[in-house]
Amino acid sequence: MPPPTEKLLQELNPGEHFTGFVAIRVLHVRQKRDGSPYLALEFSDRSGRMSGNVWDNVEEFKKVLKVGQVVKLHGSITTYQDKKQITIEKLRPARPEDPVDKTRLIQTSQRSQDEMRRHLRRLIEGVENADIRSFLRRFFDDPEISEKYFDAPAGKLWHHAYLGGLAEHSLNMAEILLKVSEFYPNANRDLLVTGALLHDIGKIYEYQWDVSIDFSDRGRLIGHIVIGQELLNLHRQKDPEMPEEIWNQIIHMVLSHQGKYEHKTPILPATLEAVLLYCADLMDSKANAFNRIIQRSREQGDRWSEYIKLADTFLFAGDEEPQKGEGSQEDTLF
Repeated sequence: MPPPTEKLLQELNPGEHFTGFVAIRVLHVRQKRDGSPYLALEFSDRSGRMSGNVWDNVEEFKKVLKVGQVVKLHGSITTYQDKKQITIEKLRPARPEDPVDKTRLIQTSQRSQDEMRRHLRRLIEGVENADIRSFLRRFFDDPEISEKYFDAPAGKLWHHAYLGGLAEHSLNMAEILLKVSEFYPNANRDLLVTGALLHDIGKIYEYQWDVSIDFSDRGRLIGHIVIGQELLNLHRQKDPEMPEEIWNQIIHMVLSHQGKYEHKTPILPATLEAVLLYCADLMDSKANAFNRIIQRSREQGDRWSEYIKLADTFLFAGDEEPQKGEGSQEDTLF
């Protein structure tokens, strides 16, 4: 195959040829009109996803291709029903000696892990309740928890769907809730920070990430809310000094943070802190998703995004805002 192309998938235009390492996100065996099989594939890198089909030698490809695998792909970009797709010319699994750059495969938070670790520590040390503060210290000092917390995404596709997204989202929520508490002084600031930091902790096991983000088997079967409850209760056994009433409120926030039964929450928010947590979660997740979609549309020169199923609408991107200092350089009388 030719050497890898510098451009990422979503940077390619119809008519361009492409060679590079991508991950397989979806693999389905489908039937042509004559009844013979073909493979419907979806490839991804950190820029997004693109589909392509294998029409020939299907049985051989079925033996060597699988979801989550890195492959070397050579093809050209075409369009079908106004969407870009790949016409596959050559395809093979990546080999150990191949120069695969995983940073091209999954997007990463713009915030560094070191900076987010320091941010987390500041928030924990700002907790006034000694029992809560001690629990948070011990919990996040567990190397397995800490390592996964700062690596994990917060979503597969919708919000903070990149490495480091879980920590970024949780830290954002803590800061949002500290601001909100200025308007609701009866809200317990320690519980708000704790709920923000712990509400999505189950996602460290709900998702798996290596070359692409997907659900783990445990994540699909149990879900991050129940996983989070189990994980926290396990650690609480090592910390018997935590008062029962405080602990029940923390667990209530974790269980109710998705706010509505139709959002798969097992219980509705029943405290002031829980409802504020739900609102902050909704705001930060939607704002992150909308912002990424709008910025991508602007980069592509589109005033409107494509139809977003999860938002049930198109998003208005408008024109990219001019940078400060830009503008007319003409001499005028005004």
